[in-house]
Amino acid sequence: MPVKPDSRHANLPINQTVSPDGTLRSTIALRLGQAEPTTSLTQHRLVQGETLDQLALRYFGDERLWWRILDANPLVYPFDIPVGQILTIPAPGPATRITRARRF
Repeated sequence: MPVKPDSRHANLPINQTVSPDGTLRSTIALRLGQAEPTTSLTQHRLVQGETLDQLALRYFGDERLWWRILDANPLVYPFDIPVGQILTIPAPGPATRITRARRF
C-alpha cells in the first residue's frame, strides 16, 4: 500500500488488521497529535463563488490539494464555509500533519 509523498496520508503508519472473514488488510493510521507549527501562513477571505479547489489551484498549483486548506482550518464540512470567512492557507510543501479527529 504505497502512499505518495504529497498525500494527506504521507508519513502515517500502515497497520495490519484482520477483517471479520480472517483476511489481512492494510489500513492507514489516524493522525494524532498537534500540527507542527509553521511560519508561512497566508490569510484569505472567501468571496462569493470561490471554492476550496480553486484556492488550492491558486496557492498550491494543484486543485487536488484542497484538503490542505481544510486541515489548516477548524472547519466541519467544506460546503459550510460562509462567504467572508477568513481561511488560513498553509505554506506549500509536504503533506500536513494536522489532526482531523471525528467525534460521534
